[in-house]
Amino acid sequence: MTTFLERLDEAQRAKWAEIHQGPFWTHLRAHGLDRGLYVRFMTEIFHYTRHNSQNQALAALKVMSDRVRLLRYCLHHAYEEAGHDLMVISDLASIGVPTEVVMASRPLPETQAFIADLYRIAAEGDATTRLGYSYWAEGAYPFIEDLTGAMRRDLKLNDNQMTFIVEHSTIDTAHLGAVKKTIAEFCTTPELENAALACLETSLHLIGQIFDASYREYCRDIAGQRQPVGDPAALGRTDTLIGASMS
Repeated sequence: MTTFLERLDEAQRAKWAEIHQGPFWTHLRAHGLDRGLYVRFMTEIFHYTRHNSQNQALAALKVMSDRVRLLRYCLHHAYEEAGHDLMVISDLASIGVPTEVVMASRPLPETQAFIADLYRIAAEGDATTRLGYSYWAEGAYPFIEDLTGAMRRDLKLNDNQMTFIVEHSTIDTAHLGAVKKTIAEFCTTPELENAALACLETSLHLIGQIFDASYREYCRDIAGQRQPVGDPAALGRTDTLIGASMS
């Protein structure tokens, strides 16, 4: 009989296979990675990572002491997520992208949708629902090896310039074990399991949309419709900011 964790694994493999067929990954595998595309998607990662502590903490509000270990997990994980957006800022600064440009940028509509959906899940669902997002996020690294390899090969980045990726590859090994343990203990009904599974599938779908939207914006940049991404001259111009909404 298939276990729930096996169902989650099967679902994430299927969604990553879909993501890898999209324009971002097709371009990456055919042409490699350049600075402009790297800055585009890392800026979007900054935007949604900035909210991870908050939406995880929000998920804890409805958990009472009869599920104290779930409450502790949610609050501890919210604390551990704090500051991960600053790793992205540091990584981008290491290649000359001004912090103020990233901070002032506007997230793409796809990124806004991802952020909003996680807040919706945290506010409306059981705290276990968000575990579907945590499950794939903590175990994503085997699925992004082409990307991390290109960061080193094409951009010549070292580990000190890839702190968000490198630190997470170590941190998330332990986090994934905690997620699995929490799922096993608290996703105890078909309804709770199905909600967590739906969260995994939806959030992964939206991440794929973020990658592809970053690629579309990058194509606009190189077509000359805006100043080069990461250009300090873009600061203060909402039509040229990194992550500016498509119009």
